[in-house]
Parts: sequence; C-alpha cells; structure tokens
Amino acid sequence: MKILTIHADFIEFEAKKKAFSAAEEGVEKGKRVRVEECLVVFSAVEKKDEENVAAVMQKYLQEIKNIAQQVNAKTLVLYPYAHLSSTLSDPKVAEDFLKNAEQKLRSEKFIVFRAPFGWYKSFNISCKGHPLSELSRQFGAEETLSLKKEGVDEPFVFSEKKLTNDEKALLTSALLVGKAIKNLYPKAEVMGIGFYHNQAYVDVAGAEISTDNFPSVEEQACSELSKHFPIEKIAVQQITNALQKSMIQDLGKSAAAYSIDGMKVVPLFKDAFVSLDKVTSLKVLNHSKVYWKNNANNTQLTRIYVVGFDDGAKLAEFLKKKEEAEARSHLKIGKEMGLFVTSELVGPGLPLLAPKGMIIREEILDYLWSLHKDKGYQKVWTPHIAKEQLYKTSGHWDKFGDELFKVKGKTDNFILKPMNCPHHMQIFDSFSFSYRDLPVRYFEPATIYRDEKSGQLLGLSRVRAITQDDGHLFCRVGQIKQEVAAIVSVIRMFYSTIGMDKEYWVSLSVRGDDKSKYLGTEEVWRIAESSLEEAARENKLNFRKVPGEAAFYGPKLDFLFKDSLGREWQLATIQCDFNLPERFNLGYMNEESKRERPVVIHRAISGSLERFMSVLIEHFAGKFPLWLSPVQVKIVTVNDRNIDFAKSVVKLLLQQNVRVELDDRTESIGRKVRDAQMERANYIVTVGDKEVEKKVLAVRDRDGNVKFDVSVQAFVRDVVEEVKERRL
Repeated sequence: MKILTIHADFIEFEAKKKAFSAAEEGVEKGKRVRVEECLVVFSAVEKKDEENVAAVMQKYLQEIKNIAQQVNAKTLVLYPYAHLSSTLSDPKVAEDFLKNAEQKLRSEKFIVFRAPFGWYKSFNISCKGHPLSELSRQFGAEETLSLKKEGVDEPFVFSEKKLTNDEKALLTSALLVGKAIKNLYPKAEVMGIGFYHNQAYVDVAGAEISTDNFPSVEEQACSELSKHFPIEKIAVQQITNALQKSMIQDLGKSAAAYSIDGMKVVPLFKDAFVSLDKVTSLKVLNHSKVYWKNNANNTQLTRIYVVGFDDGAKLAEFLKKKEEAEARSHLKIGKEMGLFVTSELVGPGLPLLAPKGMIIREEILDYLWSLHKDKGYQKVWTPHIAKEQLYKTSGHWDKFGDELFKVKGKTDNFILKPMNCPHHMQIFDSFSFSYRDLPVRYFEPATIYRDEKSGQLLGLSRVRAITQDDGHLFCRVGQIKQEVAAIVSVIRMFYSTIGMDKEYWVSLSVRGDDKSKYLGTEEVWRIAESSLEEAARENKLNFRKVPGEAAFYGPKLDFLFKDSLGREWQLATIQCDFNLPERFNLGYMNEESKRERPVVIHRAISGSLERFMSVLIEHFAGKFPLWLSPVQVKIVTVNDRNIDFAKSVVKLLLQQNVRVELDDRTESIGRKVRDAQMERANYIVTVGDKEVEKKVLAVRDRDGNVKFDVSVQAFVRDVVEEVKERRL
C-alpha cells in the first residue's frame, strides 16, 4: 500500500470519463467537487495487499488517523491514485477497499469525501506548505510469529475421475468461453480449465474481463457453437506457451493437449470434452482473480465461471436453483439470524460464533457424542500446537507444506496442528495395550489450522480454523469390517435425523496410477483397499470405486449427501491407515506375546463442523428442526397486562431446558409476530387478555397454522417431547 497525504487549503476534482469499463458506477461526469481545509490521501492499493486486506486496512486507517491528528484535520478526501505504484491490485479489490475505508473513517467522526474510482479526473490542489503538509507512506500486512506463508507453487494434478456427459459439457462450455475471449481479446491466453462445485471455470491471462463484458462473451461463445469446430487431440510438443508447458511438466505422462480452431489447452481430465453439438446453451456466471499455481508471486489470472448444457431447459432449471441457493445463502441467513460474525481484527477465514450459532454447534456435538458413547469411544483432548518433529514424522509436514502455520517459541519451533491424528498416536503409544484391549477408540471434536488461500475463504464453508468431529480407532486387521459397520450405523442415524439420508452414495477412494504420491508399501495398500471394499459390500453401501482420490496415507470411504436443493456435499468419511502406525512404531501384544502393529481407522461424521453448519443453514434455510433451533419458542404479549402471565410460561419452559424468548416491547402484535418469523422461531406463542383470563395459549407454527386455547401444560409437554425425539 502506498499513500501520499497533503494537508490542503482546498482540492477541486472533476470526473471526465471512465478509465475502464468496470469503473465505479453512479458517478456524475463533469460535476466539480471542491473540498476546503482537508487532508487529501492519495492512495494506491497494491497486488501484495490482497494477501491480507484486513491487516493493510488496519494500518491504512491508523496512518490516516495519526496524520490527521498531527495536522488537526477533521475533513478527509480519499483519492485513488494509480500513479503511485506499478503493481496495482485488482480494481475491484481496490474500489471495495476505499469504499470500506470511507465508511470506517466516517464512523470515527471524520467528514469524508471520496474521489470516484476508475475515472480519469482533473484536479487542482493548494498545499498548505508547513513541515507536515506532505507525507508519504508505504506499508503492507504486518508479519508476526512466522505465520506468513512463503510463495510456493501448487502443482497441477491430473484427475483419473471418469467424467459424466454433463461434466464434459461443462468443461466444453468453459473451453468455448475461453475461445470467445481469445477472439474478442487477441492478446488473451487461455490457461487452466476445471470445475468449481457444479460449474466449470476457465482461467485467462492478458485480458481484463468484468461483468459488463459477459453479454459479448456469451454472444461470441454461442456463435462458436454454431461453427461446430472439432476439438482435436494434439501432441503435447505443440504447446508453446510457457505456463502451459509448466502444466505439462506437472502432469507428466498423463498430460494431454487439445486444440479448437488453433486455440490450445491442457485439461486435467482424461476425455474431458464433448463435440460442440452436445452443448446447446451456456451462461457466464461470475469472475474472480486467481494466481497461477495458487502462488501470489506468480501471474494473476481472471477466472471466468461458466455453465453449459445439452438442453435449454436444463439451463433454466440451473438458474432457478441458483436463485434459490442465493436466497438460502448461509452468509445471508447467518447475518439475519445473528449466528456468526467476522472481524477484520481477528482475520479472514476465522469466523466467530455468536451465542445463537454456538447453540447449533453444541447441539450437533452433543448429539454426535450421544451416538458414540455407547460404542466404546473415549473422549480425549490434545493441544493446538506441537513441535515440528511430530508432523515431520507423520508426513504431514511434507503433505501440507506452506499450509502450515509456523510458530517460533523461545527454544523450540512449533506449528499449529493441521490434523489431530498424530497427537492421538502419541496417546495410544503412551499406554501398554494387548489384543484384549483392542479396539481402542478416541473421540475429540478439535480445531485444526490450515493457511488456506485468502481468495478461497468463504463464511463458514471455507475457513482457516477447522473443527473436526474427529475419531481414531486402533484395531486389528480382522476387526476393520466390524468397526466400519459400527461407524456406518452412526453415519446413517445422524443423517437420517437431519433428513439428508436419501440418495446418498459413497466414494471408495483408492490410489491412482501414480503411486509416488502415497505413503506405504504395495502390500499395505492392497490389504487396506480390499478391507474397505469388503466392508462397503457387507454394509450394502451404494459405492463407486474412484481412483486417485485416496488420502496420502490410506484409502477411504467418502459419503456424499444431497441437501434440500439437490446439491451434493462430501461430509462423512472413514479412512483406513496402515502407514501412521508404522511411522510412529505403534504396537500391542498379541496372543503369542509378540508385538504387533495396529491398524488406525480415521473417521469423521460431520467432517468440518464449520462447513457442516453452513450446509445445515442452507439445507433448512435457517428453519431448523426444534432440537437444533436457537430460538425454539417466542412468546409475544399483546399489552402490558399480559406480561406477568407470559413470564410464568417462560419460567416453565426454561425449567424444561426449552430455549424461549419473551417479546414484551410496546410494539404492535403484528410487528412482534413478523420479527419472530424473521428469527425463524419454531413456535410463536401469543398472550393476550383472553389467554391470561383462561390461562391458555395461542400457538402459531412455522407454516402459519394457529391453535387457540392450548393449555400451558400440554404445550410444554409437546415441545419437550419434540425436542427429545429430534423430530424433523
């Protein structure tokens, strides 16, 4: 971040014309603005600032406040000034930064003006000329405790997944959009193509694309459809682009190249495309900025998100579901219900659960423990940091690389734990077990930490502090199938309770052809993979074998569930591991009093608790079943005469551990009911003169059904029973 501050008698500026199409909207061209007795802050947000916008914002505001205090300025002018830097950030990032700064400074009681962003402007300024009148500053995000990641390339990885025709249509649509951009912007280069949830994306270098360009890009892409160009496989030696060559180097012998009308691409999937006549409709949805190989030191690319289908009706259905999903967004509902908050001072990817969000979290954890405590599990606790050597021994040091948060102590080097399993290995290894003691089962809902890229962070669904409902079982090979069966029964019970047990399937994730990515011997992997496959068959799981998706230490069963919008989420997992026991030299005494190596089964039911909560919020659209709901009962009074009786009902419900709130404000009953509906309370109980006189209640459910003259005792009994049964 670079700034130049001028304490001015006045500044006059006028917007002349847009510097680029995505310039700030709502600006009145030709309007002259004059501000007197002010501190002008010429500002340039730089590319490196995108790594930690919150920290840069904090320093930016502090610098402005310090200088304003020194020159006794109460009026500020924030003036975007690109000429201060040759490495500018994405324009959208910079515009949002300055708008956000404007709001924050106004909250500090400054009078703030802001010059328009992305416009050519003329200006006149009169500098006061005292010693502090002209000051420049350069700063970035503060680095402490060695927590900042080094820029490391993330290599491209070939996927051996067999694509469906719909998935191929998506990738083909992204290819067409890349071709359209290449036609519209001849200097553009098309790089990676891949999937983002149920969409595809294409990464483009050398072209600035904004939402204003989407219609022309779509029109050009559709015209490409009508030409029916063949998508031809070519020799990888024909690739001349330096970045694409590095993709080929990463992919090794799996690399393949294709050409469409001279434009060359390197996909990450085998048989990635369909012929153009199989795509009849497509839509450009959004765009973002990414770095080549996920390294902020590399070239910045524009990522365009696309969908495409072989039928226009499918596109209409997709757009309808997208609209429904946006209405159910956990970001939107979480804010409306006050479930979680984010703080720039805490940092991106580190959401804070408010009291109502914590209720949901605790209910989930309590239910999970209730499903485990009668199956031989024992609770354990492990610290949030460990010495580096623990994760070097486990292999996570090499696996997670720059995703590790490193902390330097006075004498030792530590890391914030990225996984719980190495800690649990240490607990097991500290006791002497015999074959009679096995299986040993540990349960710990614990928070782990991974330094995810800032551009990938989103609400609760992608975070840096990840709470896993973690469990590790230490057993014998012959016990694998019985333990998997027990875990499967827990998974089925849990997901049936929340209504997500229909149409789920299980990925039996095994190794791909490149065996170098996995720890352990061929024999160990053969036993582990066959054991999980047999367990899947015996438990009648709807499973598919998916090569290349195994964890680096062992194969796994990943459970994929559909939410109420039909979206698929990978949530529960069961992983079979012969490698960590080997690395940590774990053992128990067998029947012959000889030391034998246990097998470790890793299992998680909800997976990441934060991500699971985001799925739940959207699955229920905030209308949680009674047992999960933060506000189960809302009691509203008609007038002040009804308050004492209403409080007596509140007391009865609280005695039964029902989450109840009383609204006795001097508002209309209609307003109170509407507010309770916005809070998504399961039951809204109205107390008026009639109810007080008869000692009864008027009870409204979420569907708007109202029952009058409900006895207090019956209502309390029914609510308690519904919670106890965890009804949907």
